[in-house]
Amino acid sequence: MRKMCSGIGIALLAAVAPMAASAQELIIEHVPAPAKAVQMMERVNAKLEAGGSDVRLSEASFFTVGQGTSSARVLRIGTRWPYEQLTYVLDASGFTADVPAADTEGALVSSFESWNNVNNTTVNVSRIADDGGNFDILDAVVLDAAGNCVDIYDVTSPNLIGFSPTGGVFIEPEADIVVGGWLPASYFANCLGSANIIGITWTFSVPDQDGDNYRDTVYVEQFYNEGFQFVTNGAAYLNFNLMDIESIAVHENGHALGLDHFGGPNTNQPFRLQPNGKVYDPEAVMNPAYLGGTAKRTPLPTDEAGLRTLFGRKGN
Repeated sequence: MRKMCSGIGIALLAAVAPMAASAQELIIEHVPAPAKAVQMMERVNAKLEAGGSDVRLSEASFFTVGQGTSSARVLRIGTRWPYEQLTYVLDASGFTADVPAADTEGALVSSFESWNNVNNTTVNVSRIADDGGNFDILDAVVLDAAGNCVDIYDVTSPNLIGFSPTGGVFIEPEADIVVGGWLPASYFANCLGSANIIGITWTFSVPDQDGDNYRDTVYVEQFYNEGFQFVTNGAAYLNFNLMDIESIAVHENGHALGLDHFGGPNTNQPFRLQPNGKVYDPEAVMNPAYLGGTAKRTPLPTDEAGLRTLFGRKGN
């Protein structure tokens, strides 16, 4: 049976369902990144370093049910794309079985176009064809004798960054952003340390080469959790049984472009449930947790402002 709702999600639903006349207090506490995910990142980076590569797995960004989870960063400075014309590929072999493949494809394509349509930005993300190869890097589930996940690096991938014959050379991936599709629930629970993760974006980078004092993003991978029920219609606000593909993909694509979470989690800024029933203020696609529904299939003003910070047109 599919995992329909986490304990945290149930608690959140219980907290927001009975609306009172006055604003009901809802404390959303800081939830750190799962330690297991950080451990996986460190192991991948040890392989990259041993292979003579200057590429590092810099960040893991999570979209969850429940309270939301901070991004995991293993390097002290952030990353940015050093160019504006980006590409993505959809691994159709990894699509969810919950809906027809054509519907999944349409939702994922729309999720990228939503960011392309933000005014006064210079970034553009265009799709390239899937050549049918095995190009995902971080989709392995390597277990020890006790059944514990000890690695996620897929040594059969032709993208083996850090392991090229000449050493230290970044093998050009098929696309800047690879949507690897859906992976078993055990990948998220056992390898990453949380069954509450709906989707994850992994970001690879190299030392700053364009002089902006940020590491340069060179590659991104995304995966989604088969343990949830995914749909392209019918998802409802504060209902955690159905996960809207487009809403979740728009959020993850914000991470792929370099945006972090807005509106929490933050230990110094607890939230109160608003009289209109909203949890976050401001509301944004990049709020840290999925609360159901389809209202956030396109970037909201806060999201657009964040994207313009990274890719704004000069003079606008």
